[in-house]
Order: sequence, then C-alpha cells, then structure tokens
Amino acid sequence: MRHLLVALSLGIASAWATAPEASAQNAPSPRATQARPGADAMAPAMAAYREQRYGEARLLALPLAEKGDVAAQLMLGSIYNNGEGVASDRNEAAKWFGMAADNGDASAQYALAMLMEYGRIDGASPEAARRLFQQAADQGHAGAATELGMMYTTGHGGPRDVGIAASLFESAAQTGHADAQYYLGTLFAAGRGKPQNLGEAARYFRLAADRGQSEASYQLGLMLQDGVGLSKNPAEAARRFTVAAEGGLPEAQTALAFAYLGGEGVERNDTTAAKWFTEAAMRGEPLAQDRLARLYFLGQGVARDVAAALLWLTLAERGGYKDETLRNSIEPEITPEITAQVEEQLAKWDSAAGDGAAAD
Repeated sequence: MRHLLVALSLGIASAWATAPEASAQNAPSPRATQARPGADAMAPAMAAYREQRYGEARLLALPLAEKGDVAAQLMLGSIYNNGEGVASDRNEAAKWFGMAADNGDASAQYALAMLMEYGRIDGASPEAARRLFQQAADQGHAGAATELGMMYTTGHGGPRDVGIAASLFESAAQTGHADAQYYLGTLFAAGRGKPQNLGEAARYFRLAADRGQSEASYQLGLMLQDGVGLSKNPAEAARRFTVAAEGGLPEAQTALAFAYLGGEGVERNDTTAAKWFTEAAMRGEPLAQDRLARLYFLGQGVARDVAAALLWLTLAERGGYKDETLRNSIEPEITPEITAQVEEQLAKWDSAAGDGAAAD
C-alpha cells in the first residue's frame, strides 16, 4: 500500500508483462481506416463490415485485396485476427497485414508488429517487430511509438536505451496516447530516461487517467493518498482507485478495499472492503488474499468462516505473502473436515488456473 516509488519504478516492467493480453484486439479496425485509393470500390465491403455481415465483407474485400487495395488488406487482416465470421487465424491475418505493410501503411505495420511480438505467428521475432514498429513510428503512429518505447525500455529485440524510450513516449504522449502518457509518467517518477520529477509524473498520470488508463488512475491515487508530487487528497485518491478497480486492476481493488477498511477518503464500510478484497483475491493478488483471510477469520465484513480464512491464507502464502500471526491464530481451529474442504477448493482453484493458462 505504501510502496509508491517502488511501484512507480516497476511500472514499465509490469506493463511489458501485461501487454500481450491487452494487445490481442489492437489490430486496426476497418471502421477506423482512413480513405485510401479505391475507397469507392471498398464501400460495399465497408458497409457489410459495419453491419457485422463479416462473411459478405470478406468475400467483397478479397479480390480487391489481391489487387493491392490497402483498405481491403487491412479489413481481411482484422477479420482473421479477430475471428470475425471465421476462425481466428493469426498467420492469415499476418499475411494480409504484411501486404499492406509492404505498401507503406503505418496501421498495417503496427498490426503486423503486434502479431510478431505477441501473436506467436510463424516466423515471429522481436527484432522484426522492432523494425516494423520503427517504420510505423516514423510515420507518426502513436501506438507504434509507444510499443517501440517499451522495447527500448526493456532491451527486448535490440539495444536497451531508456533515453530513446522516453523520447518515443513523449512524442506519443503529445498526441494524447494514454499508455504513452502513463509510461512517461513512470519514467519521471523513477528518474529513468528523464530527471526525476514527481510533479511531472503526477501530471502525466492525470492525463492518462482522464483518458481511462487504469494503471495511471491507480498510480495517481497512490500519489494523492500520500501527498507525493501533489497535495494529499484521500477523497480524490479513493475516486481514482475506484475507476481503476472497476477496470479490473487488482492492485487498485486492493487499495480501494484498504480505503474502505480504514475510512480513508470514503465512509468506512467493512462489507465493501471485503467485496473489493475478494475481487482482487480472485485475480491472484496475494496481499488481498491475506487481508480477505483475516476478515473471514475475524468475521469482519463477512460471516466468520475458518475454512475460507485458511483457503485464502494458503493462496496468499503460495503467492509469497507470509502472515505468521494469522497462521498461528488459525492453526488451533483447523479440523480434519476443514483441511479436506480446503484441499478440495485448492484443487478446483488449480484446475481453473490450468484451464486459463491453456486457453492463453
């Protein structure tokens, strides 16, 4: 809860780790494609696509794409990438994006780079992704500049240079790209690639948060909560945590739960605290799992349930969070029946986690 600067300094690394999931639908939508030569010929296909008649759109776009129409190529790439009216086929998507990319289209270069980096397509490589992101960024594509900045931050697919990353984030941030604003904020907060400036970090977090960037809302909430880089404001901190929590960010759900538990910026409510700890715990947040275990053991905000307390404590311990005080308090109340019940629940948890990993 209170490790603000540590959390900020790790922002880029955590963003890199979650980027593949977030980018699954980042292929350019034909609905957003700007007019290109042959737009009149593409009008029937575009109309079918907008009305979600994807099979018809695909058939209308195919002959045009084969003749080199970039808009048609982008449409086919999007259809196959997103599985619209067909089984999702990333290699087929890459083929059509590749044709449009070869024609110099920045959106296609970006989409193909995303597949190269995250899509596990044939022949994918981070080096190729970097080259494509660079080509698109050189044409002013903010998303590509942001992704390229992340690669320079981590050294993935080429040299590591946080200074170049900062420049890329800055150029994309100026266009209003929320992720770039957030990443630039993390660099200002940590003093990496930019002189440390918590005021600037807060400014960029606010810009990104106001555009719906959940991580930025969470980090801004931490700064408001502790009065770091801007004036302390627990009520606004809670509002920012709420936005990020409702967006599914487990760290923000945990922070919001603590706010309700302590009455910081909101009216104290143990039941609401338990709700948000549960949301974060279900997403695997060890701190939330531990605090939820405590609530179940104490019967605070929830009905007292030793089995539930033991379950969540065990999961927290698996995640590396140790709570010897709670463990020692629970041990005398554990019966063989409770042990069996918890082992059954853990088996279900592991099975669900395995199914989720297989789906990824």
